[in-house]
Amino acid sequence: MTTDLDGTVIDLDYVQVALDGTRWLWTCDITDAGDPLMQRLDGPVPTVLVLPSVWMTHGPVLAEQQRPTPAMYRQVLEAA
Repeated sequence: MTTDLDGTVIDLDYVQVALDGTRWLWTCDITDAGDPLMQRLDGPVPTVLVLPSVWMTHGPVLAEQQRPTPAMYRQVLEAA
């Protein structure tokens, strides 16, 4: 699922990394106002915030980059 936050499209299917390095995952819940609820993955205490609050307090978010697996490398090499 994607959401639009002030003109920025965010793909909620991926872990999001904020500018301060915190990692957030969509809980699959949305508030009555339509804001996605995000859970912090790397904190000592479970924290759930709406996406706009994450953006304002932790900085803009980007989808976490997935490292290529050996199967991905194999698929690319076999296609060449």
